[in-house]
Amino acid sequence: MILTDLWKKRREEIWLFLELIVITVVAWFVIDPAVVNLYFRNLPMGYDTDQLLLAETKENAYTEDAPFMTPDERKMQIIRQLESMDGVESVYLYGKWSYEALGNNNPSYCNVGLERDSLYMAQMTFVEDAQFFETYGLRPLPGSPSAEELSKIRLQDKQDKAILTRNAALTLFGTDDVVGRRFQNHVPANGTFDVTVAGVVEDLRLSVARNVRAMVFFPGHLLTTDMKLNIRLKKGINATRFIEENGRELIAKGKTDFCRISKLTTFEDHLRKIELDEGRTQELNRSLALALFFLINLSLAVIGTVWLQAKRRTEECGVRRAFGATRSRLLLSLLTEGALLATAACLIGCIIYLNYAYSGLDFERGEEFFTTMYRCSFWTAPADQTWVDHFWPHFLIVSGIVYLIILCTVLIGTTIPALKIVNTKVTDALRDE
Repeated sequence: MILTDLWKKRREEIWLFLELIVITVVAWFVIDPAVVNLYFRNLPMGYDTDQLLLAETKENAYTEDAPFMTPDERKMQIIRQLESMDGVESVYLYGKWSYEALGNNNPSYCNVGLERDSLYMAQMTFVEDAQFFETYGLRPLPGSPSAEELSKIRLQDKQDKAILTRNAALTLFGTDDVVGRRFQNHVPANGTFDVTVAGVVEDLRLSVARNVRAMVFFPGHLLTTDMKLNIRLKKGINATRFIEENGRELIAKGKTDFCRISKLTTFEDHLRKIELDEGRTQELNRSLALALFFLINLSLAVIGTVWLQAKRRTEECGVRRAFGATRSRLLLSLLTEGALLATAACLIGCIIYLNYAYSGLDFERGEEFFTTMYRCSFWTAPADQTWVDHFWPHFLIVSGIVYLIILCTVLIGTTIPALKIVNTKVTDALRDE
């Protein structure tokens, strides 16, 4: 019945129908970047950042009477001094210019595999016996050693032990119960080495700007006196307030015979700075501002058009009321017609965009690449891909969001005048022209 009525009024509804088709295509260009950026922005980090501090150090000037200390002795001296302070739970220190900590934005990669199959994964060399896993709050999976035990794993000949994230374990072995199993690490110019899995931890991200989750951790030595420190505070302590109230005392505690703390900040601020430096903050704000501007104008345009269309039906609704139609039934009929019109227009609009998007689809080494739909990263390792990196899931999810936006806009635009029309007296409605 409703479809028949719509067909009869096709000449009256054609302009609204065409307008919704055009809006659907434009909405794709505007909504896609906002959806993808919000998705990546809200992916969990996988480790506890709320109670972490980042401290940068400077080396003291060399003097002949300075006591000689081995790297391990220096490491333990500063750890003991900082952990003696109230509120500090653990400390992890690492080389200043190396990638031995989370929160860096440029992961290195290794070529790992089983037998003849291999793939690239992000790798990180953590400083052995320096409380890496417990300071960051990384969570070992059941069956893996504790965080404290994983941090104590030492570098052996040719890096014969490693820790995997869950994603890396699933990608390599098809299961996360892999402690004790072996894989190969292909090192350019040095050959291929067998590596034993010492443990598996939950997935994590290096920073907000990176979607790397499949990672391999190798133990390594601290080879420099110029270093940074990550300091974990005890549970319940606010990191920002701790710096305001106890920052000077902590800097004093961090002074040793060979270095001193030169800068102290919260880890959350450090992550925000990385995101800003990468341009991700600006990109997110720009895409959200454009989407918001579009939605406001979309709402005004569609609601205005739908309002005019509905107003013209005042007399029709009066006739139907005179023949016994109830207010609720008339309202439901108007809303259903609007929903059907929006659905048909959105379907055609998405099909039009599909043809455009599919024209930019390419395959390289078995992977999908497309330039017409938005992606945050230009290159993603297979182990780290999400729905954003695959054509059909990406297209269908964003199309669904576009459809919901247009449907809600049309229904709101229909409801406002429809409520006024169905509540109009029958005699007034019949006199309306």
